[in-house]
Amino acid sequence: MKTAPGFGAAPAAVPITAESQPDLWLLVADTAARLGVPAPAEIDLYPVPEVVALPGRLLLGLPYVLDLPADELAAVVAHELVHLHAASRLVPAGGTGAEATADALVAQVVSPESVAAALVHASYLSLNFERFVLQYVGPLAAAGWYPVDFWAAWRWRLGQERERFELPELAGRVTALLGTPRVPASAPGVRPVPLRPLPVEVEAGFAKLLAERLGSAAPGPVTPPPLPPAPCPTSARFGKRAPAGSEPAGLRAVTFDAVDTAVWEDAATQCAVLVRGVVAEMLGHPVVLARDVLELVRQGRAAAILGACGGQSPELFPISRILVPLVSDVLRRRGYRPEHVLRQHVLVGPDFDRIDLDELIDPLERGAEPDRRLLALLG
Repeated sequence: MKTAPGFGAAPAAVPITAESQPDLWLLVADTAARLGVPAPAEIDLYPVPEVVALPGRLLLGLPYVLDLPADELAAVVAHELVHLHAASRLVPAGGTGAEATADALVAQVVSPESVAAALVHASYLSLNFERFVLQYVGPLAAAGWYPVDFWAAWRWRLGQERERFELPELAGRVTALLGTPRVPASAPGVRPVPLRPLPVEVEAGFAKLLAERLGSAAPGPVTPPPLPPAPCPTSARFGKRAPAGSEPAGLRAVTFDAVDTAVWEDAATQCAVLVRGVVAEMLGHPVVLARDVLELVRQGRAAAILGACGGQSPELFPISRILVPLVSDVLRRRGYRPEHVLRQHVLVGPDFDRIDLDELIDPLERGAEPDRRLLALLG
């Protein structure tokens, strides 16, 4: 099962063994045995939402391992093992029926419900993960930092979010498995595979690799003084790990609750200025209003705007990545401030009114008309 475009091949991987992660090792071995194929001799964790089966080797994306229920993770692993062993005639070697055939085979050794749930939940995790990396790691990387508490922060954010994204492209495969496009709720008590804590250095190293792919590895600005203790639930374990001084080269470590607020404000402002400049060139106007940007977005040109801005993976959430910084910049100038360091899209005004930009803008990604509140903000 592949993630949405954007991350591609793994930047690095960390091997596990039957001794270091016995439950995860056993799940893979048991899944292979049920399929009747050889278990991989090497299993590695890597920091992107994907599972890849290679001859003798299995790459497990840490986002899936941390958050997919065990039966759904087994379904994802089985799906990739089936494709790997297509040469042994388990499945057709390519063609439009390969995915459906693989789904049906995996359903026989796991369950149709688990396969269908894995399709939807793995895709949802991938989208959320990639969005979090772009929105929260990207600005830090551009400023010369990487968040050592990335994984705790990502999982905290995941727990705060409801499923906003619709995945109509999976409806046919889910219907073929269940006879309905609706996936039932997970059975109570089904949890992710128990994972022994990874060394802090591994978690931080994965976070640095993700950041290096989004920003320059050149040394950034001088380390800002830490902010007063903030109610960020993710940084305690890492607070003493982030170097207080400058590091010799590349991105430098920081925890989310120690990031200067100017980093987020500058990121929104710079993005808004860049978007306006690109749209001005597209329209041939010296002055561009926010409504002009919205009109091009409604014409389906959001990805083109984002690509012209130099944004990575412009096909991923192009409307949100254009409009959220644009509106955020306007609101911050009016005195609005983020509700939480890990909820930069929720802004609270001087009169304590609360505006959730994702709630206003996400429907546009699905083709909805702009909300009147959004039109008023852009006006």
